[in-house]
Amino acid sequence: MHIIRFSILKLVNWDKFGNFVSMLCLIHCTVLPLLAMVLPLSVFLDESVHVWLFIALLPAAIFGAWSGWRHHGDGKPSLLLAAGLALVGSAAFLPMSTAAEIAVTIPGSLLLIAGHTLNRRLNLISHIAGARPANP
Repeated sequence: MHIIRFSILKLVNWDKFGNFVSMLCLIHCTVLPLLAMVLPLSVFLDESVHVWLFIALLPAAIFGAWSGWRHHGDGKPSLLLAAGLALVGSAAFLPMSTAAEIAVTIPGSLLLIAGHTLNRRLNLISHIAGARPANP
């Protein structure tokens, strides 16, 4: 008798989710302030948006780094993800001016995107290398 294990952690592609939320962060900091000059977008410019985006980024970075490390064993994506989380987290929770917040969040989001992208590529390479038949 086989037991089928069901885990939401395996169903979610944490790197794709992390890239998506990181892009939302980037758009929030770059495009929305420009649109707010023309359109009434004050709901999306609320300071609590940064906290909610960070809450979404945190599990994506942690589970993405963890699952990547288990598959390919390379620490570079984890370093990029940790640096990105540190920057976005400091912008979300430390008191700073809007300009400083944007100046910290944009590089943080870019580091997160780079970390998740590298992690996905290394996972793919690891998967392909593991699927190759051994040469006799």
